[in-house]
Amino acid sequence: MPVYDDHFLDDCHDVPEGRLPRWWFGGFASICVAFAVAPIDIVKTHMQIQRKKRSILGTVKRIYSLKRLWGFYDGFSAAILRQMTSTNIHFIVYETGKKMEYVDRDSYLGKIILGCVAGACGSACGIPTDLINVRMQTDMKVPPHKRRNYKHVIDGLIRIPKEEGWKALYKGGSVAALKSSLSTCSQIALYDITKTEVRKNTSVNDGVPLHFLTSLFTSIISSAITHPLDVVRTIMMNSRPGEFRTVFQASVHMMRFGIMGPYRGFVPTIVRKAPATTLLFILYEQLRLHFGICSLGGEK
Repeated sequence: MPVYDDHFLDDCHDVPEGRLPRWWFGGFASICVAFAVAPIDIVKTHMQIQRKKRSILGTVKRIYSLKRLWGFYDGFSAAILRQMTSTNIHFIVYETGKKMEYVDRDSYLGKIILGCVAGACGSACGIPTDLINVRMQTDMKVPPHKRRNYKHVIDGLIRIPKEEGWKALYKGGSVAALKSSLSTCSQIALYDITKTEVRKNTSVNDGVPLHFLTSLFTSIISSAITHPLDVVRTIMMNSRPGEFRTVFQASVHMMRFGIMGPYRGFVPTIVRKAPATTLLFILYEQLRLHFGICSLGGEK
Protein backbone atom coordinates (compact mmCIF):
# COMPACT_ATOMS: atom_id res chain seq x y z
CA MET A 1 0.00 0.00 0.00
CA PRO A 2 1.43 3.43 -0.92
CA VAL A 3 1.87 5.85 1.95
CA TYR A 4 0.71 9.42 1.30
CA ASP A 5 2.46 12.32 2.90
CA ASP A 6 0.20 14.37 5.20
CA HIS A 7 1.46 17.58 3.60
CA PHE A 8 0.21 16.38 0.18
CA LEU A 9 -3.26 15.74 1.59
CA ASP A 10 -3.26 19.14 3.31
CA ASP A 11 -2.50 20.84 -0.01
CA CYS A 12 -5.60 19.27 -1.54
CA HIS A 13 -7.75 20.19 1.43
CA ASP A 14 -6.54 23.72 2.12
CA VAL A 15 -6.33 24.97 -1.48
CA PRO A 16 -9.48 23.71 -3.20
CA GLU A 17 -9.15 26.30 -5.98
CA GLY A 18 -6.01 24.45 -7.02
CA ARG A 19 -8.06 21.42 -8.09
CA LEU A 20 -8.32 20.72 -11.81
CA PRO A 21 -11.58 19.63 -13.53
CA ARG A 22 -12.11 16.07 -14.73
CA TRP A 23 -13.01 15.42 -18.37
CA TRP A 24 -16.69 14.68 -17.73
CA PHE A 25 -17.57 17.62 -15.48
CA GLY A 26 -18.71 19.89 -18.33
CA GLY A 27 -21.01 17.27 -19.87
CA PHE A 28 -22.55 16.21 -16.57
CA ALA A 29 -23.21 19.79 -15.45
CA SER A 30 -24.73 20.70 -18.83
CA ILE A 31 -27.14 17.71 -18.75
CA CYS A 32 -28.43 18.85 -15.34
CA VAL A 33 -28.93 22.33 -16.76
CA ALA A 34 -30.58 21.02 -19.96
CA PHE A 35 -33.23 19.21 -17.93
CA ALA A 36 -34.04 22.38 -15.99
CA VAL A 37 -34.29 24.73 -18.99
CA ALA A 38 -35.71 22.40 -21.71
CA PRO A 39 -39.24 23.97 -21.53
CA ILE A 40 -37.81 27.47 -22.02
CA ASP A 41 -35.61 26.24 -24.86
CA ILE A 42 -38.53 24.78 -26.79
CA VAL A 43 -40.55 28.01 -26.42
CA LYS A 44 -37.57 29.95 -27.80
CA THR A 45 -37.24 27.57 -30.76
CA HIS A 46 -40.94 27.79 -31.63
CA MET A 47 -40.82 31.60 -31.56
CA GLN A 48 -37.84 31.65 -33.92
CA ILE A 49 -39.56 29.67 -36.68
CA GLN A 50 -43.18 30.80 -36.38
CA ARG A 51 -44.69 32.41 -39.48
CA LYS A 52 -47.41 34.22 -37.55
CA LYS A 53 -46.44 36.38 -34.59
CA ARG A 54 -47.37 34.86 -31.27
CA SER A 55 -46.44 36.07 -27.77
CA ILE A 56 -44.46 34.02 -25.27
CA LEU A 57 -47.62 33.12 -23.38
CA GLY A 58 -49.40 32.31 -26.64
CA THR A 59 -46.51 30.05 -27.68
CA VAL A 60 -46.62 28.24 -24.30
CA LYS A 61 -50.37 27.69 -24.66
CA ARG A 62 -49.91 26.42 -28.22
CA ILE A 63 -47.26 23.86 -27.19
CA TYR A 64 -49.40 22.68 -24.28
CA SER A 65 -52.49 22.34 -26.48
CA LEU A 66 -50.56 20.21 -28.97
CA LYS A 67 -48.71 17.79 -26.68
CA ARG A 68 -49.48 18.71 -23.08
CA LEU A 69 -46.58 18.79 -20.60
CA TRP A 70 -44.55 16.19 -22.52
CA GLY A 71 -44.33 18.63 -25.41
CA PHE A 72 -41.93 20.80 -23.44
CA TYR A 73 -39.41 17.94 -23.44
CA ASP A 74 -39.60 16.97 -27.13
CA GLY A 75 -36.11 16.26 -28.43
CA PHE A 76 -34.60 15.87 -24.97
CA SER A 77 -32.76 12.65 -25.92
CA ALA A 78 -30.93 14.63 -28.61
CA ALA A 79 -30.20 17.38 -26.09
CA ILE A 80 -28.59 14.87 -23.69
CA LEU A 81 -26.35 13.40 -26.41
CA ARG A 82 -25.42 16.90 -27.55
CA GLN A 83 -24.39 17.94 -24.03
CA MET A 84 -22.21 14.86 -23.49
CA THR A 85 -20.47 15.33 -26.85
CA SER A 86 -20.45 18.95 -28.05
CA THR A 87 -20.59 20.83 -24.73
CA ASN A 88 -18.24 18.41 -23.03
CA ILE A 89 -15.71 18.84 -25.85
CA HIS A 90 -15.89 22.62 -25.42
CA PHE A 91 -14.71 22.30 -21.82
CA ILE A 92 -12.13 19.58 -22.56
CA VAL A 93 -10.48 21.53 -25.40
CA TYR A 94 -10.52 24.81 -23.47
CA GLU A 95 -9.11 23.36 -20.23
CA THR A 96 -6.46 21.42 -22.16
CA GLY A 97 -5.53 24.45 -24.24
CA LYS A 98 -5.10 26.63 -21.16
CA LYS A 99 -1.98 24.62 -20.34
CA MET A 100 -0.33 25.83 -23.56
CA GLU A 101 2.33 28.48 -23.22
CA TYR A 102 0.55 31.40 -24.92
CA VAL A 103 -2.57 30.88 -22.80
CA ASP A 104 -0.87 29.99 -19.51
CA ARG A 105 0.49 33.54 -19.10
CA ASP A 106 -3.03 34.97 -18.64
CA SER A 107 -3.13 36.02 -22.26
CA TYR A 108 -6.70 37.22 -22.86
CA LEU A 109 -6.24 37.08 -26.63
CA GLY A 110 -5.05 33.50 -26.25
CA LYS A 111 -8.14 32.60 -24.22
CA ILE A 112 -10.44 34.22 -26.78
CA ILE A 113 -8.81 32.31 -29.66
CA LEU A 114 -8.89 29.14 -27.60
CA GLY A 115 -12.60 29.65 -26.91
CA CYS A 116 -13.28 29.91 -30.66
CA VAL A 117 -11.26 26.75 -31.36
CA ALA A 118 -13.06 24.85 -28.58
CA GLY A 119 -16.42 25.92 -30.00
CA ALA A 120 -15.51 24.79 -33.51
CA CYS A 121 -14.28 21.41 -32.25
CA GLY A 122 -17.44 20.82 -30.24
CA SER A 123 -19.73 21.81 -33.09
CA ALA A 124 -18.31 19.08 -35.33
CA CYS A 125 -19.92 16.51 -33.02
CA GLY A 126 -22.84 18.65 -31.91
CA ILE A 127 -24.39 19.80 -35.21
CA PRO A 128 -26.21 16.50 -36.06
CA THR A 129 -27.69 16.16 -32.56
CA ASP A 130 -28.55 19.86 -32.52
CA LEU A 131 -30.37 19.47 -35.84
CA ILE A 132 -32.37 16.49 -34.57
CA ASN A 133 -33.18 18.35 -31.36
CA VAL A 134 -34.57 21.33 -33.32
CA ARG A 135 -36.64 19.05 -35.58
CA MET A 136 -38.08 17.04 -32.70
CA GLN A 137 -38.95 20.23 -30.83
CA THR A 138 -40.85 21.70 -33.79
CA ASP A 139 -42.44 18.54 -35.24
CA MET A 140 -45.68 19.20 -33.37
CA LYS A 141 -46.23 22.43 -35.33
CA VAL A 142 -46.76 20.76 -38.73
CA PRO A 143 -49.74 18.66 -39.93
CA PRO A 144 -49.56 14.96 -38.92
CA HIS A 145 -48.86 13.74 -42.48
CA LYS A 146 -45.81 16.05 -42.74
CA ARG A 147 -44.24 15.23 -39.39
CA ARG A 148 -40.88 13.50 -39.28
CA ASN A 149 -41.79 11.57 -36.11
CA TYR A 150 -38.29 10.70 -34.95
CA LYS A 151 -38.67 8.28 -32.03
CA HIS A 152 -35.43 9.41 -30.42
CA VAL A 153 -32.02 10.81 -31.33
CA ILE A 154 -30.64 7.48 -32.65
CA ASP A 155 -33.69 7.07 -34.91
CA GLY A 156 -32.97 10.54 -36.31
CA LEU A 157 -29.30 9.76 -36.87
CA ILE A 158 -30.27 6.65 -38.85
CA ARG A 159 -33.18 8.08 -40.84
CA ILE A 160 -31.75 11.44 -41.95
CA PRO A 161 -28.88 9.95 -44.02
CA LYS A 162 -31.29 7.43 -45.57
CA GLU A 163 -33.99 9.96 -46.42
CA GLU A 164 -31.98 13.10 -47.17
CA GLY A 165 -28.34 12.03 -47.54
CA TRP A 166 -25.38 12.39 -45.19
CA LYS A 167 -24.97 16.10 -45.89
CA ALA A 168 -28.39 16.76 -44.36
CA LEU A 169 -26.94 15.98 -40.91
CA TYR A 170 -24.94 19.19 -41.26
CA LYS A 171 -27.67 21.42 -42.68
CA GLY A 172 -27.02 24.89 -41.31
CA GLY A 173 -23.65 23.59 -40.12
CA SER A 174 -21.62 26.65 -41.14
CA VAL A 175 -23.88 28.95 -39.14
CA ALA A 176 -24.00 26.49 -36.23
CA ALA A 177 -20.19 26.23 -36.19
CA LEU A 178 -19.79 30.02 -36.23
CA LYS A 179 -22.45 30.39 -33.55
CA SER A 180 -20.82 27.66 -31.44
CA SER A 181 -17.38 29.31 -31.76
CA LEU A 182 -18.70 32.73 -30.75
CA SER A 183 -20.85 31.21 -28.01
CA THR A 184 -17.98 29.27 -26.45
CA CYS A 185 -15.67 32.26 -26.79
CA SER A 186 -18.19 34.68 -25.27
CA GLN A 187 -19.19 32.17 -22.59
CA ILE A 188 -16.29 30.02 -21.37
CA ALA A 189 -13.45 32.41 -22.32
CA LEU A 190 -15.29 35.53 -21.10
CA TYR A 191 -16.23 33.74 -17.88
CA ASP A 192 -12.60 32.76 -17.31
CA ILE A 193 -11.32 36.28 -18.09
CA THR A 194 -13.95 37.99 -15.92
CA LYS A 195 -13.33 35.63 -13.00
CA THR A 196 -9.57 36.18 -13.27
CA GLU A 197 -9.97 39.97 -13.26
CA VAL A 198 -12.36 39.95 -10.29
CA ARG A 199 -10.02 37.76 -8.26
CA LYS A 200 -7.04 39.92 -9.17
CA ASN A 201 -8.63 43.21 -8.22
CA THR A 202 -10.85 42.22 -5.29
CA SER A 203 -10.70 40.04 -2.23
CA VAL A 204 -13.56 37.80 -3.41
CA ASN A 205 -12.81 34.12 -2.82
CA ASP A 206 -13.22 31.33 -5.37
CA GLY A 207 -16.76 30.43 -4.30
CA VAL A 208 -20.43 30.51 -5.25
CA PRO A 209 -20.90 34.34 -5.07
CA LEU A 210 -18.02 34.85 -7.52
CA HIS A 211 -19.24 32.09 -9.83
CA PHE A 212 -22.81 33.41 -9.74
CA LEU A 213 -22.05 37.05 -10.59
CA THR A 214 -19.45 36.19 -13.23
CA SER A 215 -21.65 33.65 -15.02
CA LEU A 216 -24.70 35.98 -14.93
CA PHE A 217 -22.71 38.77 -16.60
CA THR A 218 -21.31 36.30 -19.12
CA SER A 219 -24.74 34.93 -20.07
CA ILE A 220 -26.13 38.37 -20.97
CA ILE A 221 -23.16 39.31 -23.17
CA SER A 222 -23.06 35.89 -24.83
CA SER A 223 -26.80 35.94 -25.64
CA ALA A 224 -26.65 39.38 -27.24
CA ILE A 225 -23.72 38.36 -29.46
CA THR A 226 -24.94 34.97 -30.66
CA HIS A 227 -28.75 35.23 -30.83
CA PRO A 228 -29.05 36.35 -34.50
CA LEU A 229 -26.90 33.38 -35.55
CA ASP A 230 -29.05 31.12 -33.40
CA VAL A 231 -32.17 32.29 -35.26
CA VAL A 232 -30.61 31.60 -38.70
CA ARG A 233 -29.36 28.20 -37.51
CA THR A 234 -32.82 27.21 -36.25
CA ILE A 235 -34.50 28.32 -39.50
CA MET A 236 -32.06 26.32 -41.66
CA MET A 237 -32.14 23.20 -39.52
CA ASN A 238 -35.92 23.13 -39.43
CA SER A 239 -36.32 23.76 -43.19
CA ARG A 240 -37.48 21.20 -45.74
CA PRO A 241 -35.05 19.99 -48.45
CA GLY A 242 -34.40 22.84 -50.89
CA GLU A 243 -36.35 25.46 -48.89
CA PHE A 244 -33.29 27.55 -48.02
CA ARG A 245 -30.28 26.82 -50.23
CA THR A 246 -28.00 29.47 -48.73
CA VAL A 247 -27.44 31.26 -45.46
CA PHE A 248 -28.45 34.48 -47.22
CA GLN A 249 -31.91 33.09 -48.06
CA ALA A 250 -32.41 32.01 -44.44
CA SER A 251 -31.25 35.45 -43.28
CA VAL A 252 -33.80 37.16 -45.56
CA HIS A 253 -36.51 34.92 -44.11
CA MET A 254 -35.31 35.84 -40.62
CA MET A 255 -36.07 39.50 -41.41
CA ARG A 256 -39.76 38.77 -42.16
CA PHE A 257 -40.71 40.51 -38.90
CA GLY A 258 -38.56 43.58 -39.58
CA ILE A 259 -35.48 44.84 -37.78
CA MET A 260 -36.35 42.82 -34.68
CA GLY A 261 -36.33 39.58 -36.69
CA PRO A 262 -32.80 38.63 -35.58
CA TYR A 263 -33.94 38.88 -31.97
CA ARG A 264 -37.17 36.88 -32.16
CA GLY A 265 -37.25 34.70 -29.06
CA PHE A 266 -34.58 36.80 -27.35
CA VAL A 267 -36.56 37.17 -24.11
CA PRO A 268 -36.95 33.37 -23.72
CA THR A 269 -33.27 33.07 -24.58
CA ILE A 270 -32.27 35.43 -21.75
CA VAL A 271 -34.77 33.78 -19.40
CA ARG A 272 -33.23 30.43 -20.34
CA LYS A 273 -29.58 31.35 -20.75
CA ALA A 274 -29.08 33.50 -17.66
CA PRO A 275 -30.08 30.78 -15.16
CA ALA A 276 -28.69 28.04 -17.43
CA THR A 277 -25.23 29.61 -17.72
CA THR A 278 -25.21 30.51 -14.04
CA LEU A 279 -26.22 27.01 -12.98
CA LEU A 280 -23.80 25.43 -15.45
CA PHE A 281 -20.74 27.23 -14.13
CA ILE A 282 -21.76 26.91 -10.48
CA LEU A 283 -22.19 23.13 -10.90
CA TYR A 284 -18.97 22.88 -12.91
CA GLU A 285 -16.98 24.86 -10.33
CA GLN A 286 -18.47 22.97 -7.38
CA LEU A 287 -17.58 19.66 -9.05
CA ARG A 288 -14.05 20.99 -9.59
CA LEU A 289 -13.64 22.28 -6.02
CA HIS A 290 -14.97 19.11 -4.36
CA PHE A 291 -14.19 16.26 -6.78
CA GLY A 292 -11.51 17.65 -9.08
CA ILE A 293 -8.02 16.33 -9.58
CA CYS A 294 -5.68 17.70 -6.92
CA SER A 295 -2.65 19.33 -8.50
CA LEU A 296 0.49 19.04 -6.37
CA GLY A 297 0.89 21.95 -4.03
CA GLY A 298 -2.46 23.45 -4.98
CA GLU A 299 -1.02 24.79 -8.24
CA LYS A 300 -3.48 26.96 -10.13
